[in-house]
Amino acid sequence: MGTIRTVLAYPHEDASEIATALEERGHEVAVAKRATEALAKVGSESFDCVISAYTLPGDDGLTLFDGVCELDDIPFILFDEKAAFDIEEAFNAGIDRFVAKDRADSIDTLAEKITEVTTELVDYPEQQDISGHEPEQKEIVRAIDEAPIGMTVTDPSLPDNPVVYINQAWKNVTGYDDEEVLGRNLRLLQGPETDSQSVKQITTAIENEEPTTVELRNYRRDGTPFWNELTIAPIYDDGELVHYVGFQNDITDRKRAQQLAAERAARLKEEKETLRRVLGRVNGLLHDVNQALVQHNERPTVTEQICEKIVDADGYTASWIGKSDPTGEKICFDAIAGMPANQPTKLSLERLTDEVRSAIESEQVAVCSTGSCDAGRLCPEDVGVRRCAFVPLVYDKKRYGLLGVYGDSPAVLDRREQQLFEFLGKMIASRLNAIETTQVLTADTVLEVEIAVEDDSFPLSQVASQIDATVEYVGLTNGEDASYELFLTATDCEQLTTLSTLPFVEDVRELSSDACTFVLTVDSPTPFQQLADHSASVLQLTAEQKRSILELELPPDHDVRSIIELLQRRYEAVDLRSCTEQTAREQTPYEFSAEIAEKLTERQQATLEVAYLNGYFEWPRPTDGSEVAEVMGITRQTFHQHLRAAERKLVGTYVECHSEDTAEKAPETGLFQTERSMS
Repeated sequence: MGTIRTVLAYPHEDASEIATALEERGHEVAVAKRATEALAKVGSESFDCVISAYTLPGDDGLTLFDGVCELDDIPFILFDEKAAFDIEEAFNAGIDRFVAKDRADSIDTLAEKITEVTTELVDYPEQQDISGHEPEQKEIVRAIDEAPIGMTVTDPSLPDNPVVYINQAWKNVTGYDDEEVLGRNLRLLQGPETDSQSVKQITTAIENEEPTTVELRNYRRDGTPFWNELTIAPIYDDGELVHYVGFQNDITDRKRAQQLAAERAARLKEEKETLRRVLGRVNGLLHDVNQALVQHNERPTVTEQICEKIVDADGYTASWIGKSDPTGEKICFDAIAGMPANQPTKLSLERLTDEVRSAIESEQVAVCSTGSCDAGRLCPEDVGVRRCAFVPLVYDKKRYGLLGVYGDSPAVLDRREQQLFEFLGKMIASRLNAIETTQVLTADTVLEVEIAVEDDSFPLSQVASQIDATVEYVGLTNGEDASYELFLTATDCEQLTTLSTLPFVEDVRELSSDACTFVLTVDSPTPFQQLADHSASVLQLTAEQKRSILELELPPDHDVRSIIELLQRRYEAVDLRSCTEQTAREQTPYEFSAEIAEKLTERQQATLEVAYLNGYFEWPRPTDGSEVAEVMGITRQTFHQHLRAAERKLVGTYVECHSEDTAEKAPETGLFQTERSMS
């Protein structure tokens, strides 16, 4: 025969491993998780065999067998644990073979059975006449004596059903010989860890004259425990019970492997639980530290708040932030929380533990535990705790100091938390950089103009006409492959799919049906890029089918006529409706957004956009972080990491470029919307 094509109906996690093992043996395997999926494969393609677990989602293997029989006459093998179903019932139903999954050689046996049931009769060797070659009784006895599996025979007609025969393999496994076993009940193999329920199962089977198979803990003659897979069955002569035959298989190696797998699973579960606890503690700490970074504008206040937030978090007992003095010989503390009362404000680097100097020089987090790091000031013993971490505060290759964190639990500051504090150090350094470079800006004025464009060829008017709704501009970002993404909101989203017919639209993607926000991938940034090139920032843009109203911000000395002429060269009926002088920031929204765009990664920018457009920054929030993360196709943790990083850069850049008074007014000017529109 050629390659055997097999359907494997198997819903368990190791389905791919079984399929791979069979494919390595020359089989072609199609995996199905459900009975319906397996039937669909059998009905649409030609297969040589079906293998199925007994337990399937919503069905069982025998139900699948009935369905396969209606479609095609192909061999059917059940592959599951012995205890999963009634084997006799399965064979009575008509299955071809059963292979026990819980055997050490189950895959090899399965492959053999597949070959066996799929081999056509014409492939069988020629049947020969064996008359005169049948084995004699003594040959049969010798075969049983020398069989590789342990065998026993007991006599139930005698009191206590004693052993009357054992073969050599049984002796090899147990260490007993004939003189010690014959005439005794096999309970002599039992010991302190033998399961009473398994013993009861054997007793019940003997009383009911039924076959049974159990796995139980037995003991060899020298007291060594082993796992015994015991099968017993009654033997009759002319309808009378005469003996019980037992088959003993030493499965100690298999049970040991199962135990190791269970221990590994338990460790994995414990690891996941530990990670969950860490994330629970860490998320709160990140939030609190981020609040401290956003709410304060002076280094002493920021560092003091950070240290207090760390100490308030579960698991941490002390914290400090310091930086090297100009000579590089001392570390000066900005803030201290939870440290001994006599902690000085300055310390010589020579007196500190080596891990402090290592963190400063390598710009990598350094961790040490009690007894594992060099003695010196700021080591765990010096503070009276078990563990500590030293986190460099570095931003854009510039050092802003060092963060020390102390905990009194072995679980604190492990590998996961070290990564957290490495990220936290970058957050703090970024904020300190912003504080250091912030300048109070003088008040200035800008021009705010309102322009009406009555031309149905204006891009947003085309969109409004296509979906028969009012459209509002949100922002424009760079896309992939020289394309651009135009973010819009509308009063009606029912006809969004029709926008793909517009000549300048390459793709349409809905972000939120509730807020009716969507993204158009367009081939040109016109006219928004041209407006930006003329130093015009879009404050608001609303479009209907034949009219678009643009509210723009321009530098105070800017020639408004140049903007009007720019639009008139492209559109008809361009009308200047108003022009007023307003107090504004020195930096234009375009300049600010360009600076933000340069600092944000594509993933961070996308996270801000999707979070904003889905109402994440509104209160009360219509959506939570999990829902936004699902829209983006990422985990909730990854979403929050990107969002926090983006918020840090956004706020840091804003503080660098704006005075405190202007910052209070920024939300009223649509600053964030302008940043999005120009990035």
